[in-house]
Amino acid sequence: MVERYRLEEGIVVGRKALPQGDLLLRFLTPKGSLEAVAKKGLRPTGRSGRLSLFHHVRFQVYAKGEGLPTLTQAELVGRLHGLEEPRRFLLASFLAELAYRLASPEAAPRLYPVFVSGLRGIAKHQEPLLPLVWAGWRVVKAGGLAPSLLGPGLHLRQGRLGQEGVYLGEAGVEALRAILHLPGGEALPYLESAPLERLFLALKAHAEETVGPLRATAAL
Repeated sequence: MVERYRLEEGIVVGRKALPQGDLLLRFLTPKGSLEAVAKKGLRPTGRSGRLSLFHHVRFQVYAKGEGLPTLTQAELVGRLHGLEEPRRFLLASFLAELAYRLASPEAAPRLYPVFVSGLRGIAKHQEPLLPLVWAGWRVVKAGGLAPSLLGPGLHLRQGRLGQEGVYLGEAGVEALRAILHLPGGEALPYLESAPLERLFLALKAHAEETVGPLRATAAL
């Protein structure tokens, strides 16, 4: 039986109270998705304050056998101010759930920096939907599930353009091509006048088609 400690660093993207005051945590790290249990994490003397959603933490886990690893140490590296606002929090939650589902060990090194950049944008941008649309589609691409955008239509369905699905229009298709094919921030100018709501609807639909329903979608 393998018993080992290991150090990790990442973003808290999920937390759930368990019996006896324990806390089930989900982290997104540069190596992939990770679940761990913080024993007595909800007690007043526990680590709950350092383990709030979207906190950047450095932590140690102890893995034994096939069970979930136990969190043994946690150090707060940084927090994002602004995500307390309800709409920004919901958009960040959607991005976090999508990224967590796609962060395989192979995809995570590409996906993690996009996710972190997206969170920062959602926290600070005047129109938080813009960085969410950019980061959401880039996360999908990093996860290997980008739409092909083949076809002559202006609607997106099952990764192809046609006459059915979510209507993007010419500006939406142009913006989506820019997000998926231009380096980093070069796509952002295309989003300034793009139909963000339609691009977000298409992102939600594409996510459901490829990774299944997301719980955060219901609130949006």
